[in-house]
Amino acid sequence: MWRRAGSDRARSGRILHEPRDVKAAARYALEILSRQDRGRAMGQTARINARKKYCANDVIPLYEEYYRQVIGTVAATHA
Repeated sequence: MWRRAGSDRARSGRILHEPRDVKAAARYALEILSRQDRGRAMGQTARINARKKYCANDVIPLYEEYYRQVIGTVAATHA
């Protein structure tokens, strides 16, 4: 699915276009590069999203649980 540059998704820092639509990709890139405020806003949004999604307090327990499952599976197959 794709969205126009003015959509809420685009304002959130995600600009999507049809695959292989080089003209749309170029148009969006030029829009970002020609408007300093837009690039800055997208960068701020990206930082916020990265902190939310990859916060160590949230991610580490997920890895620990995954490793427990893997170790349990391996231990069960070798028992």
